Amino acid sequence: MCGIAGGIALTADRRPDPAVVSAMSARIAHRGPDGSGLWTSPSGRAVFAHRRLAVIDTSDGGRQPMVDETLRVGIVFNGEIYNYLELREDLASQGVHCKSKSDTEVLMQIMSRKEENGLDCLRGMFAFALWNDLTGTAILARDRIGKKPLFYTISNDCMYFCSSLDALRREAPVDTGINLEALDLYLSLGYIPAPFTIYKGISRLPAASFAKAHGGAVQVHRYWDLAKSGEPYQGTYEDAKDELEERLEQAVAIRLRSDVPIGVFLSGGVDSSLITALCIRQSKSKIQTFCVGFKRSAFDESASAISVARHLGASHHTLEAHASLLDIMPEMSSHFGEPYADASALALSAIARMARPHITVALGGDGGDEGFAGYEWYANASRLTQLSSKMPQVATSTGARMARLASNWSSNRRIGQASRALAVLELPPANGFAALRSFVSEADADFLYAGDLLEHRRMHTAAAQLLSGCYSRAEGSALRKMRFTDIETYLADDLGPKIDVATMAHGLEARAPLLDQDVMKFALSLPDHFLMDGFGGKRILRDLLARHLPPELFMRPKRGFSLPLAHWLTTTLAPKIAALETSPALLDLGVLKPLGVRRLFREHQSGVRDHTQRLFSILQLDTWLSLH
Repeated sequence: MCGIAGGIALTADRRPDPAVVSAMSARIAHRGPDGSGLWTSPSGRAVFAHRRLAVIDTSDGGRQPMVDETLRVGIVFNGEIYNYLELREDLASQGVHCKSKSDTEVLMQIMSRKEENGLDCLRGMFAFALWNDLTGTAILARDRIGKKPLFYTISNDCMYFCSSLDALRREAPVDTGINLEALDLYLSLGYIPAPFTIYKGISRLPAASFAKAHGGAVQVHRYWDLAKSGEPYQGTYEDAKDELEERLEQAVAIRLRSDVPIGVFLSGGVDSSLITALCIRQSKSKIQTFCVGFKRSAFDESASAISVARHLGASHHTLEAHASLLDIMPEMSSHFGEPYADASALALSAIARMARPHITVALGGDGGDEGFAGYEWYANASRLTQLSSKMPQVATSTGARMARLASNWSSNRRIGQASRALAVLELPPANGFAALRSFVSEADADFLYAGDLLEHRRMHTAAAQLLSGCYSRAEGSALRKMRFTDIETYLADDLGPKIDVATMAHGLEARAPLLDQDVMKFALSLPDHFLMDGFGGKRILRDLLARHLPPELFMRPKRGFSLPLAHWLTTTLAPKIAALETSPALLDLGVLKPLGVRRLFREHQSGVRDHTQRLFSILQLDTWLSLH
């Protein structure tokens, strides 16, 4: 786990600026406190920099940038290749012997020989860049799920890249004008999906993709895709449980490979409890677990986490969080480098800060909701689909129009909810799910957006097109389509960056066995009834966990590391929210109507409508603008 930066000349007559690369490296020192390195290729066409967090081969054998014996092929790599031992054995059988014990050398040997075809055999989380001076070719790649970030810009026939958006923006020659499509996506989703960033001149390499630079051109290709359903699982439910446990045990085992202390982020929910149980079963040393607690009982899972840890025999640590957690918002905005509105990143950052003196690697339960249908919105979408199938189209359309008219003059919360639900019923399934997952509808945009942003939105509904496009591209049942859409967007570009940024801000590496590619592929092969029952989603995970824990320790509503944000918006944060309509930064940006922002706050305060996410997104935008 590290930070990488670099510059590549796309044509033979150009050279990247080493000073730019060195400056980017200095700005990502927090990602790698254990060492740094800089390499310029013999031709001068590539300059690579690296900041190291030593996890595998903590001696000098894992130092980067790493260069092969010819001194013409170099690599910088952020992440872990979990199956590097198996890949090293395969290389040895071909007569290729690695000098170090690090996974970086294994990766370099594979990619220098197979180029992009080498990506197929990698099992891990990664973002890397490989340069071959002999062929004048560069390959930049990200892992299948999007756990590790990689940003790039192209200027004067040179490509600059970095693990940090902020470092790239500050040091490389970049068009820093705000991308209106990205801004609309941010306000609609709470994050900015690939390939966009908030800046016109910077791109985000999508998950499961590689960029190949050769002959003056850069082309981006996908190398892994879960859209196709493949072979549906044919075994019994008990067979599936056994196979899932076997796959998870292997996923955990390879993520326990480390030369530094390992722990688990334990929220007390199904996913993290299962990972903790499997870690304790396989680890040779006592596992330490970490959670966050809140005074408001509706959000506090610390007692559950303590009970799980005690039952499993873990050494547990609890961080009691308060509204003061919001004080780190500017710091987090700086690390993300663009507006980002997943509030749970604050709690994750606080846990990472607490855990870092004890451990260097933390395993977590991320991925269970997307893979195994844990989110409430899957059930909501299914209920709306069933209702729509029982109602004639004319009745649905008439009801939606009447509800919309009623909501225009009524402040009743239930009428507003009915209006929005009936509006979704009017839509095809792909568009309906997109509407459920978006925070800014067309009606919302009309009263909230202003200027160029409103004009852009009226011509192009970016979030709806992105989400409905993913849904339509996927094969299988509606539940599988919804899960694929979330994996492709929410998981890759919201949860992945959250985990990376919040942990790497404190020099901590996070690993997620449930995001293992084999586990995720297996999850999407399962029939719907293996995943959902009368108790909700994640049926098979719950039943598997029952082999390790008494059900009363985990059978309760899902919370995760959620914050009491809706409450804080009307208490601790109320003065800041009230001041948003007159914020100089927002007024200068000129894309939001002050009266629209005031309306959101008043409706939220009075209970007419829950605008928690919309208000927090605007607050985070204002915070980011003040730092920009």
